[in-house]
Amino acid sequence: MTIRMCILMGIACTTAGCANSRDAGRWDALDSRISEIRRDRRTALASAARHRPAPPTFRLAAYGQPGEPSTPNDEPTSPVRESDLAATTSGDIVSANRPGPLPGLWDTLKRDVKAMPADLWRDTKKVYGSVPNLLILGLTYGGSLAIQETGPDKTVEDGLRGHDMFKDDFNDVFGALGNPGTHFALAGAWYLVGQQTQNDKTYNVGKKLFSALIINSASTMLGQAASWDDGPNGEWGAFPSGHTSSTFCLASVMHEEYGPLVGVPLYGLGALVAVERLDDDEHYLSDVVMGAVLGLVIGHSVASEKELEIFGGKVLPYADPNTGSTGIAWVKPLESW
Repeated sequence: MTIRMCILMGIACTTAGCANSRDAGRWDALDSRISEIRRDRRTALASAARHRPAPPTFRLAAYGQPGEPSTPNDEPTSPVRESDLAATTSGDIVSANRPGPLPGLWDTLKRDVKAMPADLWRDTKKVYGSVPNLLILGLTYGGSLAIQETGPDKTVEDGLRGHDMFKDDFNDVFGALGNPGTHFALAGAWYLVGQQTQNDKTYNVGKKLFSALIINSASTMLGQAASWDDGPNGEWGAFPSGHTSSTFCLASVMHEEYGPLVGVPLYGLGALVAVERLDDDEHYLSDVVMGAVLGLVIGHSVASEKELEIFGGKVLPYADPNTGSTGIAWVKPLESW
């Protein structure tokens, strides 16, 4: 009995040892497989990192709409650069509607001609979609009619008759400087220089000048057609003065872009052009007053991203619920005093 039990115990020990040996082999194989899986995963991640596609480049599209990814089939567009945004910053508002120039002049012209209708429509809405602008133009129109009807037009005309303020040579100079054709040529020069030097600010000033002068010319011609008025010399198309409005429009854009050191002398030029129009019997006083304000409103509205301000304040409509009276008010924030 003892010998049999010893034999059975020996067989059991041998069997258990074989089982333990097989289990150890299985664990070694499992550890090896896990290590292999981890190694393959690290290799796959490293390969994916090396071949990961670059994020899409966002550009300003030809019509100035930001946020569209570029593709190989896109028309030439201008990348969003810090200088693009800086060139179109006015106050605290950044406009992405005016991209910088493309490297090629022909490509830039094609893009801008395509975008011109949308640009003109946007700028026209800025001018005539603003309540303060409409109030200022309406009040100026009413004041011009008052000047016509109450006698100042005739008084100034009679005073200048036979008493010229400028010699003929000066009249010719100021007449040429106030000619809208001269201003369009200046806008073209600004545009070309900005494109050729890849200077975003100069290029965009040229574009703003073009837009403002086109809107101003169209507004002036519509006003002349609506009024159907003759000047002192008997020529049709007196109200408002086109030379005066165009000069003040140019001065307003340059003032917005380059500050008073450039704007103030150009306003002085506008005043001299207005006097030359009176002195040369081309216009009445009411014509140049309306032209000057029209040019100021259009130039500042197109060049600026903010509403027109007068001495730091805004012209706004008001209504008094207690008395029922209505009118306009000049409002300036307290913190700006």
